[in-house]
Amino acid sequence: MSLATQDENSVEHLTWLAMEAATQGRWDSVAQLYDRRANVADRHSVSHEVSRKLMPYDQWIMARIQDVKMLVQHELREAQQHRRSLEGLKRQWAPLQPDHALHRLSI
Repeated sequence: MSLATQDENSVEHLTWLAMEAATQGRWDSVAQLYDRRANVADRHSVSHEVSRKLMPYDQWIMARIQDVKMLVQHELREAQQHRRSLEGLKRQWAPLQPDHALHRLSI
């Protein structure tokens, strides 16, 4: 087995591991595995055949990243809306609290 073939096998294996990590939501691991894959690929070129074989996996991982990114953005917007609602309630209730109660809470 040539060194290039070993590197190609390593690139394939790292891609598979990254896909498994993405499936489990372990995004730090995905990033580390892609960094390792890039280091291997930088040492020796990867054949077009292997690149074409890995492309669907890379596309799947990228789509999953986009899905998670959209979900996180949605959750952040919801959290901001809840925070605004709570701030509004706090402003509404503030005038109802006696001054001495506020003083006791600040001690």
